[in-house]
Amino acid sequence: MVPIDQRGPPTMIEVQHALHVLRYVKSRVIGEDSIAEVEKVMDLVDEHCIDDQVEHGAEEQSEEQPESALSKLSWRQVIKKYHILRPLVRPRVCYICGFLLLNPHPYYRAMCLPCGAFNYHGSAISMPDSLCLPEKTALVTGVRINLGYLTALRLLRCGAKVIATTRYPNDAVLRYSREPDFQQWKHRLKVVGADFRLAQHAFALVRATKIILAQWGTGKLDILINNAAQTIAESVMEEERAVSSDHRQSLEAANMNLIQETEGYEPRVRGGLPPIALYGGATDQGTKLLEAVETVGSSLIPVDPYTKSSWIQTISEIPYEEVVSAHAINALVPLILCRELLPIMGDTSPLPGRTKPLGYILNISSHEGLFEVSPNHARKRGTKAHNNMNKAALNMITQTEASTAWKNRRVAMNSIDPGYLSHSPETDSYHGGELPLNWEDGAGRLLWPVAIGEVEGDAVWGRFLKHYGAVNEDAGNVNR
Repeated sequence: MVPIDQRGPPTMIEVQHALHVLRYVKSRVIGEDSIAEVEKVMDLVDEHCIDDQVEHGAEEQSEEQPESALSKLSWRQVIKKYHILRPLVRPRVCYICGFLLLNPHPYYRAMCLPCGAFNYHGSAISMPDSLCLPEKTALVTGVRINLGYLTALRLLRCGAKVIATTRYPNDAVLRYSREPDFQQWKHRLKVVGADFRLAQHAFALVRATKIILAQWGTGKLDILINNAAQTIAESVMEEERAVSSDHRQSLEAANMNLIQETEGYEPRVRGGLPPIALYGGATDQGTKLLEAVETVGSSLIPVDPYTKSSWIQTISEIPYEEVVSAHAINALVPLILCRELLPIMGDTSPLPGRTKPLGYILNISSHEGLFEVSPNHARKRGTKAHNNMNKAALNMITQTEASTAWKNRRVAMNSIDPGYLSHSPETDSYHGGELPLNWEDGAGRLLWPVAIGEVEGDAVWGRFLKHYGAVNEDAGNVNR
């Protein structure tokens, strides 16, 4: 028998089989310590066997095409031959199941065939031809673009009445007005301006929501979606452009009568507050704190453009203004909205044994808010501490309140990871600009608990949901 160290690296097929066995073992073992040990072995297989296989493939190809043969070619021919023969830097794996991606789905190129089909059907269940919400009311925060925009749009097309919040209400109204079916649902849309960097706007939104619900002939809210979030703060220049654009569109937007006024709201750069206001106003103590912070080389607000975004900044590099504003938007405002609006959701005396939800609260989160099995995991390696702590706080709102909300009012509260939908500036080139999901996929993942409740009559609550609930994530994933 040939000694193992003389056989050479395993083939791709052998590596795939090994990972399959390890995943099966992981699914059968009990105890977090045992699971962690299996995951360590899987990481070693992924790190060493695959890299060695790639290197081995390069060696074999170099033997087939020796330097002497290349020397007879022109440089243009050498480059062409190189691109034909060179191995992949690293084999791709399926975005959902994690197995080697040998046969990609024709539409979801980052997924294998079964996972691509699963992802498609998971999203389709909340499309208008499957999900009917004619009597439902919904509040969605952060609706001007991307995930919030498409989520609100899908709810409207499913028949729901939607209260939509944004920092730039005029721009949002005009964006919705350009949809081809705008005339069919415009009477079911109300847009509210709010800047969640200031808690007072969250309370103003609560008052506006109750007024709108009364205008619609109901005092009840059925769906609350805490989608508004700050991942990377806009620069002052970007905000100035957005504020100016919103002001220019105010007259045209006003003619559509979709904006619910809230005590004279208008968008302002940095919420209209000076940075010192973060510490309670221009007091001597606040001024000294500002001076002290600047003395030690930190920053309250980014005066000059940063060379890197807060996504890859360390705890000592993230501007304090961004730490405070991100926590207000990502955690404090969702807490306020859950607390103030839960009393007008669901039913105070639900029927015993009823399994179909009477209301839904969806807190849009991410894996960054979870503990990893290993303290050295790449997601938590010394960067974006402010974002991680905000998502953890949001997940704890869900885990703390979900049981009470379900027991007392039959409101199903969940945290949802909508998936890998966007890059930070620094990581965009790493993936060639390609993403495994688009914003429409994210909307489908976000609304999946609503569809499961309304279409299937099943209740999903108190969970951190990823990949339509197919991946079981523990919000307190700690080694004991």
